[in-house]
Amino acid sequence: MEAQVIADTALLAQAFARGSAMKRDMLRVEGGVLSPDEFACRARLKVAELDEEPLLWLDIDGERVYPAFQIAGDGLLPGIGAVVEAFAIEEAWMRVNFMLTSDARLGGKRPVDALREGRISEVIEASQAYGEHGAA
Repeated sequence: MEAQVIADTALLAQAFARGSAMKRDMLRVEGGVLSPDEFACRARLKVAELDEEPLLWLDIDGERVYPAFQIAGDGLLPGIGAVVEAFAIEEAWMRVNFMLTSDARLGGKRPVDALREGRISEVIEASQAYGEHGAA
């Protein structure tokens, strides 16, 4: 019995490690994450304004960081705030996963790419349905 518990624990640890690697890879593709200071500078905001904006942020090792994909040109990606406000789910990593994973409701495009194309209302609708049972 003890050997089984050790084996189960090892499998669980491996699964967590794979999950962490997948998260890092997912974010790296889109510029990684930025500290509040870096994000505010690139988004042309003040650090104090970050809490006022509906933005995606993650807690990594006790530090708040912001996915860089929310920035476009000289400011925030148009529509990102409305999408964040529309989410029915609260879990930060699930929200980031939604943004960076192709979605059938968007013709197989990733929501972040659809936002870049100006398809804000479509991405809002998809974000509202994300995580619902039976959602595409």
